[in-house]
Amino acid sequence: MRHKIATLAATTVFLAGGALATATSASAVVDPPGDGWDHTWTTSDSNPGGTVYVEEYGDIVSVCDTDADGVSPRAQVAVQYPSGAYHIRYTLTASGGEGACASARASQGGIYDLPEGTSISVAVWLGTNYGSVTTHYYVNDH
Repeated sequence: MRHKIATLAATTVFLAGGALATATSASAVVDPPGDGWDHTWTTSDSNPGGTVYVEEYGDIVSVCDTDADGVSPRAQVAVQYPSGAYHIRYTLTASGGEGACASARASQGGIYDLPEGTSISVAVWLGTNYGSVTTHYYVNDH
């Protein structure tokens, strides 16, 4: 009887652990707004370790870790000034391993509220040394 209880308990723990592992991996993609993401870009490594999502309406930017490679993806958002130069507003880091995400939105105010009709630069990369960096641009028109 004791053996059957121990086996049942081990099976329950195994199944619960499997459910938690699945939930963590599934959360590597943030839920899109009602009309979907306006822009989605990944790091340039062979098995992209990070993805950045942008919704212009509400200035929502999220970066997620999409690979268990031990390296945190980062996204840097910059705004083009009238001089033509881009000035960094903020950087997000999805720390915590595969499935982790970090987000910012205009409703937070200040640096997160991106100007309308202005060119926005979004760079996404892995780690602290700009590994596999890709830079993308869009005009914020919402």
